[in-house]
Amino acid sequence: MPKALDESSAANAELLRNLAIFSELDDSVIRQLAARCIARDFPAGKVLFTLGDICRGLYVIESGRVRIYRTSPDGKEQVLHIEVPGRPVAELPLFDGGVYPASAITAEPSRLIFLARDDFESMYRTHPDVAHAIIKGLGKRLRHLVHVTETLAFHDVAARLAMLYVGYAERMGAETSEGIELKLDRTQEELSLEIGAARESVSRAMRQLKHTGLISPLSKNRVLIPDVAKLRARAQGR
Repeated sequence: MPKALDESSAANAELLRNLAIFSELDDSVIRQLAARCIARDFPAGKVLFTLGDICRGLYVIESGRVRIYRTSPDGKEQVLHIEVPGRPVAELPLFDGGVYPASAITAEPSRLIFLARDDFESMYRTHPDVAHAIIKGLGKRLRHLVHVTETLAFHDVAARLAMLYVGYAERMGAETSEGIELKLDRTQEELSLEIGAARESVSRAMRQLKHTGLISPLSKNRVLIPDVAKLRARAQGR
């Protein structure tokens, strides 16, 4: 195998391995799926799919950002989520064969890998152990979503923001001698969409977390989390 192709497949495998839905798969299966992935570069403003489209496969973001949104009958866009590197894009239709429940567009120049649904189905239909592992991965994902829903419903904005920071720290944080350093290229408006709060409330919540020493802004897009366990406790209302 050419070196460039081998490196590309290894990078794809690393992306897939870190997805909750594939967390229970053996490395050999991950490598087989990665070999079937295609990497593509997209300019900003490229529509990946629209509400109601048949799911063709799974997108995973290698770099850049993807905006998930819905459009009202009067043409107004409602942003549901901003996906960042390492995250899948609307993965659930991959499993139920349904249509996409929202639209997706690149928010900036982005590189994504794509796994065709046919390739994915072929893998789990011929390997029962793969289907079992995926079910376990989906169970973990469901538990996480239940926890997120509970946090959004019963906790204040500071707790929601703390939960968001914890999640990003676990996925993208860099460990340092002073704690976890997190580079988060997000606006307060985008953060507010993530946790279902007004931008002004997010700004106040940031000041609360900073005042209590749970986060320490290093620059416009970099935050230090001295103790993730304490931040997680705040997210849980403790």
